[in-house]
Amino acid sequence: MATNRKLTIETLTKLGAPKLAELLIAEAAGNRRLKQTLKLATSTEDGPAALGAILRRRLVSLAKSRSVLPYDKGRELIAELDELRTTIIETIAAEDSRLAFELLWEFLDLHPSILERVDDSSGRVGSVFRMACDDLGPIAQQARIEPEALAGTVFEKVTNNSYGTYDGLVVSLASALGQEGRAALRGRVLERRQQYLTEDKRAEIAAGRYDFTLSGLLLALRDIAECEGDADAFIDTYQGRDLTNPRFASEIALQLLRSGRGQEALSYLDRATPSAENRHFGQTEWTDARVAVLDTLQRVGEAQNLRLAFFRARLSPSHLRAYLDRLPDFDDVEAEDQALDFVAGHSNVHAALAFLVWWPALERAARLVRVRISDIDGDRYELLDPAAGALEGKYPLAAVLLRRALIEVTLHKGRATRYKHAARNVREIDSLNAQIKDYAGFETHEQFVARLLRTHPRKTGFWSLLGD
Repeated sequence: MATNRKLTIETLTKLGAPKLAELLIAEAAGNRRLKQTLKLATSTEDGPAALGAILRRRLVSLAKSRSVLPYDKGRELIAELDELRTTIIETIAAEDSRLAFELLWEFLDLHPSILERVDDSSGRVGSVFRMACDDLGPIAQQARIEPEALAGTVFEKVTNNSYGTYDGLVVSLASALGQEGRAALRGRVLERRQQYLTEDKRAEIAAGRYDFTLSGLLLALRDIAECEGDADAFIDTYQGRDLTNPRFASEIALQLLRSGRGQEALSYLDRATPSAENRHFGQTEWTDARVAVLDTLQRVGEAQNLRLAFFRARLSPSHLRAYLDRLPDFDDVEAEDQALDFVAGHSNVHAALAFLVWWPALERAARLVRVRISDIDGDRYELLDPAAGALEGKYPLAAVLLRRALIEVTLHKGRATRYKHAARNVREIDSLNAQIKDYAGFETHEQFVARLLRTHPRKTGFWSLLGD
């Protein structure tokens, strides 16, 4: 009798090298990606130069390509790019760090053409190139790249950064640049900023217009200042309206705090308070920065009040947790009960449910579902499905009510693509039904299904799934 053997290293090893090689060659004949992977693997034995030559040829080929790729081909290319990056940093860099450094730059130079050819709505392409930027740092140190030359290259990249790929380049290469390289880079960027800020440009910026080129220069200067621990140089990259921006003020405050200038940090935060006028922009960053400053200045009570206020404004679990952690023993228990009562009565039922499930306070979450089920939107699949899963162990009725809400919205809106999920939810309810002795005034399972049949008799795609 034939057995269904799993493919494992052990079972494949038993086939022997000749048989495996035969199978791989046959498959590679119609699989370009596999063929390339095999070439890279076999070239490893010929040394880094030979492997580097193969990689370089592929990078040149990719640079010449111009066709826009469909989704499936785009995914294949992203996977190949990551494989090429991994080969450079794990195989070539181990034996020839300078060659690896050169190849990584050539790899990164591909990013504009690749981003024009492949849909990057998922962010995967950008992520591969940003990882390559991060890889540059340790490899540059290993290769002992001359700081002045490296500063020139970094300057060229950060001033031609249309896609934002090089946003983290200065931080990645900070150690390799060293103090000498960072100083050289800073000098070049300051000179470019001075050249760029003509009177016309200054007038446009003063009027509140965003300037992409200037933003890139200032980001590089900020990163250099942060690496140097130079809070004043960091602040110099902000001016005018920037100083009333809560997010920017938060960044400045944290730099000053690291320099031991807490009181000054507080003054920057004071002039950029989030409010209804600025739609509470940057409130999370501003609050966290202010809490850190207040803690450092030993203004514990103010820091605690701010944590509690932010929790109440945003239902932030992390701020409540931090608040409770700093209370004396036993006081924290009463404070937690009061806070969770506040959450349960919050006007935003979905935010409240998410908080109570995450905390976790499942008894309160179940009670919230039972009392406010009519306010819960069954279209919130990303919340209701995991919430039902969390509740079903101890609170099956609440889980059933959430799954019913999901089912009803799907059928009411005729979303055929979700029918399989709705059918799964019906089966989940079937399995929970025996655990529920009292439906507490809600429909029984039989009544619920009967109503669905009366209301949606023509949703045959859904009912057929239940018949399977």
